Amino acid sequence: MKLAIAMLACALTSATALAQQVSVYAFEDPSCAAWVKTAGNRALRAQYEFWIRGFVSGHNYASPSRQVVFGDLPAGEALYDYLDKYCTAEPQATFVAGAITLTEQLRKPVAAAKPKAASAPKKAPAAPK
Repeated sequence: MKLAIAMLACALTSATALAQQVSVYAFEDPSCAAWVKTAGNRALRAQYEFWIRGFVSGHNYASPSRQVVFGDLPAGEALYDYLDKYCTAEPQATFVAGAITLTEQLRKPVAAAKPKAASAPKKAPAAPK
């Protein structure tokens, strides 16, 4: 019974997360088909990798209690292999969905850190209009 309740709670949490509308800035064509076309193009795949690293950094910034810790995010060929497998299994999806799935698989609860006395700027510059 406890297992069934835990599974139901996980399913509801996932459904809630999927129902939320979130703006994600990515490439003009974020499809898995576009990712697959990058096979053999190391420079282009590196751009996707840099995007994913930024995406994971944004996740970590927004979720300080659930982090993808340094060393856990695959790099280079290991990351490319993950996305190749994801996009083969989910050809109608986007590589962004693959990045989200990977982030969800890798994130871990992190104990709250003690605040550090940092010298932050007293006033942030105004955002460009």
